[in-house]
Parts: sequence; C-alpha cells; structure tokens
Amino acid sequence: MNRDRSHDIQILETPFSTVTSSGHWFHATRESVRDYVPGLMKKMTFESLIGRAVVWIDSADSLAMFLYFGLAYLTNFWIAALAALLFHYVWYHQKSAFVNIVFTPLLKLFNRDFIQLLVAAVALSFMGIWGMYSALIVGIIYFFLFKIGLLRRFWDRLQTRGKSDKLPLNDRVLKMVLVRYSLYENVPPTEIEKMDQQVQKAILERNKKR
Repeated sequence: MNRDRSHDIQILETPFSTVTSSGHWFHATRESVRDYVPGLMKKMTFESLIGRAVVWIDSADSLAMFLYFGLAYLTNFWIAALAALLFHYVWYHQKSAFVNIVFTPLLKLFNRDFIQLLVAAVALSFMGIWGMYSALIVGIIYFFLFKIGLLRRFWDRLQTRGKSDKLPLNDRVLKMVLVRYSLYENVPPTEIEKMDQQVQKAILERNKKR
C-alpha cells in the first residue's frame, strides 16, 4: 500500500482501489488512470483528480443542506425537508452528468466546514428567534445527517444491492472529471472508456476476498 498526501486530501492506495481519508472509495487506481489518460497525468496529479471528484461527491450534502435552510424560510418546513431530501437523492445519483470545471471551485467552497457551520448557525439561530421550532428541529437533524454523510452512505448501500454491472457512483464522477479535464488540457480521452472494464475487474477481485 502507498499513502500519499495532497494539499487537502489524503489517500490510501491498494492494487484494486483508492480510499480517501474521509472514506470515499474508488475502484480506479493511480495506475489505471495513468494507463488510460497518460497525457493528463503529466499535467495533473492523481491526488488532485481524486480531490476534484470528492468535491462533486460531497456537494450533494452541502447543496441539500443549503436548500433546506433557504426553503424553510419561504415555505412550510415539511415541504422544505422533502424537497431537500429529493434533491439530495437526484443530485447524488446524477451528479456525474453535471461535472463542470467552472463550478468545481464554488462547490469546494460550499463543502468547507467553516461555510457550512456559518450558514447553519445563522439559519438555526433565526429559526429559534422567530419561533420556527419545528423547522429548527428538522434543521438540526438535517445538519448532522448531511454533515457526516449518512444519506450518501445509505444511497451507496442501496446501490451495492442492485445490479453489479453498473459503474459505482464514485467512479462515475471520477470518470467524468477525467473526461472534463482531459478536454480542458487538450488531452484526447479516447482510452478512458476502458476504465469501466478495469473498475468492474476491481469489483470482482474485491468481492472474491470477502
């Protein structure tokens, strides 16, 4: 195993997977990325690519949290809670289609602990001041639910019980990050489709060891 540190992300590598210090699991590895987009690996580090994928993975929690706090002041808190939950489900499962270089820094800002704590503290404080106690209770529950990523883990668990021929959600995001940045850096991403086969092979190897 090999442990590498980037500016704000730490990863643990095995022959069949890559795991971040925050618990994000990828079946793609440094070698597989180097094999399929060698030109991109000359311009960007593996850690930075993984970090950008993590930004989009975590964005489901931060965006859903902000959505609830915003809607709770504009409509009934139950509607706000349902809308945030539905948004989280859709965004988490379809976010790979929205991966965009321009919005990555903004989402990274939204994902920062300081920003989330600041928004939550202000929103929850005014809910208490204005007597929105039901919205306050749901807001506290949602804050911890999104902050520790329980919903993401629940969706992941549901997916693992589904069809095994699907590319895992995290690997889908990483794949789109590689495609977007390959195009941005003018590196042909023609070989990137082969990552699907490598990921499926890694999944099979992992399952055999269980």
